[in-house]
Amino acid sequence: MKLSAQITITASNMPSIGDTIRYTTAPTGTFNFVKTGANYSWDYSTLGINSQTVDKYQALTSTPYSTLAFTGMPTGAIGVKIADSIGQGQAAFKNIYNFYEKRTNAPSKWNAVGTGFTLSALGLPAGGVYSDKDEIYSFPLNYNDKDSTTFAVKTLLGNILFSLGYYKQKGYRINTVEGWGTITTPYGNNISCLKVKSYINEIDSLVIPTASLSVGFPNIKVEYKWLSTTEKIPVLEVVGTEVAGVFTPTTIKYRDHYRLAPVSPLTPKIKFTVDKASGKVAIDTFKFTNTTTPAFGTAYTWSVIPSTGVLFVKGTTPTTKNPYMVFANTGVYSIKLSATNQAGVKDSIATNMITISNGSGIKDVAKNNVFFYPNPTKNNIFFNTPAFENQLCRIFNTSGQLVFEQIIGKDLSIDCSNLALGVYNVIVIEGNTNIYQQQLIKE
Repeated sequence: MKLSAQITITASNMPSIGDTIRYTTAPTGTFNFVKTGANYSWDYSTLGINSQTVDKYQALTSTPYSTLAFTGMPTGAIGVKIADSIGQGQAAFKNIYNFYEKRTNAPSKWNAVGTGFTLSALGLPAGGVYSDKDEIYSFPLNYNDKDSTTFAVKTLLGNILFSLGYYKQKGYRINTVEGWGTITTPYGNNISCLKVKSYINEIDSLVIPTASLSVGFPNIKVEYKWLSTTEKIPVLEVVGTEVAGVFTPTTIKYRDHYRLAPVSPLTPKIKFTVDKASGKVAIDTFKFTNTTTPAFGTAYTWSVIPSTGVLFVKGTTPTTKNPYMVFANTGVYSIKLSATNQAGVKDSIATNMITISNGSGIKDVAKNNVFFYPNPTKNNIFFNTPAFENQLCRIFNTSGQLVFEQIIGKDLSIDCSNLALGVYNVIVIEGNTNIYQQQLIKE
């Protein structure tokens, strides 16, 4: 057995304002995180990588919640963003921060003292200060130390002038320093450490009086942390559940240096084509065929550079798999497709893919008003030549956006009653060759 000296963890080994610390989240795998003992050597050198994040430890005044009235927040509280979003839809919590207190004087502790987040349904920052601090560590920490603490925090969903209700967390933790020795991870070899097990029994409650809503749900978890005197955050932190003595990890993260995450073979492989490379303003419709793989479970976003005058037609949108586009302006356009699935996000740009020019057969008939009548109009307009039957009519607003598209019927009329008051450009495309255009006033 390798002999090493047992270490002691103090408040000086915790993060301070201004620290930026990188960590890696890892796949759960089949590792044994329960094994422990005195002068133990933990080897997790084969931990993988899903993604990396940098924690930034900030003064309260440097966080998005500096304007909240945090009554009772300790002087020198340290804020760190723990997540961009938790939950879905209007019930999602956004921009989530935890606030900590680093006590170096007796009793020396590392405490959780506050929270800050934005509830999607409200759109306003919310903050709360622990009425009963969560004493995460009591220092000094040595092998075989054991302590327990209760905690409670209530966060208003709004402010003292307007609040939907509150979010409350209340429970207790039991900490046991159950091992010491060295740990090896992809970050480093044989780092001296203490292993701390935390059992946390918590009830989270959401209370919205105006909706007569009060929902509480248990949040029971076990945390294993390997602490060192050199890394400020745990060398390795594993959170999970323990049932009948069997621990199942749910999240794994470890201190790390910058590394690129491997690209999953399941990330989208983008491929798309278009039915033609050039066309005329307002005449030609471009059909895009998207053969990205895998097709199942993949979402798409199309964008065009430049974006001015780009029109999605035939009921398609920028998120349609195979869209149709019309271009209201001349120019050369690049097409970008982004594809997202559970394995990741990929995008591809086809530079200068489409060229749009003016049609050679443009006929501006505004002067002699032989195109349609009445003008101005409140309801219908009527075309005065049978040659327009079965031809395509498009109406654009003054910003070049397509607001109406229809094939002209036998009655040679178009219903404009749903158009807002204003000025429009009416275009009829005859035989894919001639373009008749005239300004329309809707009154």
